[in-house]
Amino acid sequence: MTLVMDSPGVASRNMLLPLAATIAVAFVGLLIAAAFQLPDPLIRHDDYPALFGDAETYYIKTLMEGRWVNYLWHLRETLLPSWINYLIYNALWAVVLGCLAHNALGREAALWRKGAVALIAGLSAPALLISLWFNTLIPGMAILAIYALATTQLSERVCRWLLVPFVPMALTAYTTYPFFLLALCLTRADTQRSAKDLAALLGLFILCFALAMASIYSLNYLFHGVFGIPMAEWRMPNPAHDLASVLENIGLIGEFLSSSASLVSFHFMPLTLFQLVLFGWAVWEVGKSDPWRAVYPLAGICLGMALIFIQTVKTGITLPPRVSGFVWLYYAVLLGLMSQELTVRGAGWDRIGRNLLAFVAMIYLAFNILQHRDVTAWQTDSRRMVDQIIPVDGPIYVTGTYLSLSSGEKSGLQHDLSVAFRLTQLTGREVIMCAMGSTHCAELPQEVQAGAAGPDYEVRNLDGVSVVMLSAIPIRVGAPNVPDGG
Repeated sequence: MTLVMDSPGVASRNMLLPLAATIAVAFVGLLIAAAFQLPDPLIRHDDYPALFGDAETYYIKTLMEGRWVNYLWHLRETLLPSWINYLIYNALWAVVLGCLAHNALGREAALWRKGAVALIAGLSAPALLISLWFNTLIPGMAILAIYALATTQLSERVCRWLLVPFVPMALTAYTTYPFFLLALCLTRADTQRSAKDLAALLGLFILCFALAMASIYSLNYLFHGVFGIPMAEWRMPNPAHDLASVLENIGLIGEFLSSSASLVSFHFMPLTLFQLVLFGWAVWEVGKSDPWRAVYPLAGICLGMALIFIQTVKTGITLPPRVSGFVWLYYAVLLGLMSQELTVRGAGWDRIGRNLLAFVAMIYLAFNILQHRDVTAWQTDSRRMVDQIIPVDGPIYVTGTYLSLSSGEKSGLQHDLSVAFRLTQLTGREVIMCAMGSTHCAELPQEVQAGAAGPDYEVRNLDGVSVVMLSAIPIRVGAPNVPDGG
């Protein structure tokens, strides 16, 4: 009998094909979910400096938020259109999701199951919200993707030590990105789980996180003369200084959990209850088979949320619900593991596990499609606006308030700069927002300074300049100016 052995090259390809297929499924799913965004994605006002390569405008965030990696990204010379940046962001995110599912469920797991896990993690409401800052977050997502790929090729021991450089880099891109790295470690199927091993991993991560904070503090001291991260005034910080302020700030945790409960269900509260029940069931099923397999994800969730709550109590700042995005990596993995566990109970339970996993993935996909469709209202409206502006060299003036735009309400515009940067993106011209107090607006004819008379905007083309007249009467309350990381 003759034995035919695969060559090393063939074996290597056979090992990489399941991973590549899972990443591909995740990428296609993300693009389907964001189909309405792909031609012209919505950009938050403080994400525009990354699109324009405006490092000077972004520099203040190195002090106020410690975003040093993002600042270096703003210094690049090659600038790409927003739709290409959006594809790059989603491709990197798909790599993270594919590696997560591949490592957690095993190389031999069914592609549909790994794809469903990847999409549940990638299409969660927090992931959807943070994706609207895609231009800024490309370097941070690249850091996560590189580490995720490393976890599929390197030993667990090596990957844990790689946390030492990767956690500081991730923290300087986005506050909770280090928790994504920890999730990639805690959900690996090949881990020899025990109390000692878990304590060692969490201890190493905490030390790496402390190193990351010390690195940011040091950079801020070196370049700004401030050892620390001062809170911006718009955040309305209330640093804890006595027992009363501590108790007051603890109350903010309740506000965070309440808003998160609404957000994670896409503001459909029955879905919140369904997800909680499903999560509890998943923990129970996985824990019955291997208690430590359930304990590891729970430990990761608790540590991440504890660090967020400590920050809340310390500073008196309520972080936006999107910072909980890392929780969905654990949630998706637990659902996938539960689905695997139910297969051994028989065909009936196997179908239940399969259907539940597919159902959650499809629900998330449907909600994402609807959300992406709704937030593109401003993109459509602004293109129509620009079509009425004559192509001359002069500036574009905008009177009235962005809060009067019905499309702005649907897209969640947060600042007058949302209008200014968008018009600059489409025309390449300087845009002057009169609502921001420009003295040049006094030179405009009196009839256009007050804005449009009715609820709809008007466009006036004068000698050498164009004026976009928005209504001065807002239809919604002003939204807070939320930066790219919350």
